[in-house]
Amino acid sequence: MKVYLISILILITSCKQQIESDWVDRSKHESLYDISYSEMFETYSTEPNPEAIKNTVDNLEQAKVYFDKIFKENLNFAVLFVDNSNWNKYAFSPPPGMPQAHYNGNMILGLSRSVMATRAEQGLKNVPDSKLEILKQHFGEELNLDLFYRDALSLHELGHLYQFVKTGKGTQRHWLNEIFGNLCQVAAAKNLATQDVFNRMDSFQLFLINSNKWGSLNYKTLKQFEEDYFEVLKHGRNYGWYQTQFYIKAKELYSKFGNEFLYEFRNFLIDINPEKIGKLSEKELKELMINTFGNQVVEILEWEHVS
Repeated sequence: MKVYLISILILITSCKQQIESDWVDRSKHESLYDISYSEMFETYSTEPNPEAIKNTVDNLEQAKVYFDKIFKENLNFAVLFVDNSNWNKYAFSPPPGMPQAHYNGNMILGLSRSVMATRAEQGLKNVPDSKLEILKQHFGEELNLDLFYRDALSLHELGHLYQFVKTGKGTQRHWLNEIFGNLCQVAAAKNLATQDVFNRMDSFQLFLINSNKWGSLNYKTLKQFEEDYFEVLKHGRNYGWYQTQFYIKAKELYSKFGNEFLYEFRNFLIDINPEKIGKLSEKELKELMINTFGNQVVEILEWEHVS
């Protein structure tokens, strides 16, 4: 009965959704150069003429066209390209180069050779060349992993902005947000002019999964991801492990259900915003997901790591 009443409440409140036409917090742009690299969204940088970001901007422009069509939006947002030394001034979490979407319409991306990418590259130094061959095909002999952390993951962060413009800080479950971010990442990459970005993100994340170099992980359950979310964020390797799990599920979901599922999933996140309907129990959430998406989707989203 309670799930039925929640469904009625969702139906009523979904009619009252407002689109923020100008939601970008420009106080975050102070001391940055307005580089005007795109006519489709705002671009700022800690450097006046940054190099090696034009592919990132081009990918984001293509992704915006795709997302605007799928979500029936014309989203305004800003991308801040920030170097290592200024990272903590503009981003909410280290290390420099860890891509982030803010609730107020800003996306933060690394610039030049980010600490995030450099650390990941250092972690591959002792891996035999034979195992790195597939990565070198997509990232070059020098294994430039900014092509993953900046170029590929910017699509993930853009997906979050298409959610946040509707939900603000309201989060029913962090893990559902991250499933959505990964869905957007996969879908946008699949719909770019070439498959280069998708091949990079896929090869690197499959490499991470198959090499299993995570070490000892303090957090592995969805309950821990929810209750200790900000602690998990501080443990970059552990957070990365969660993201690879979300990515595999998102890739399967998009492969099976396509663009329509992406649209429906975003609507679901908007509808279950706890600021509208309150916090759902695990049982209530599962029932709503079954009613909305069906058993097959819920089975794909079942979490294997329960302890």
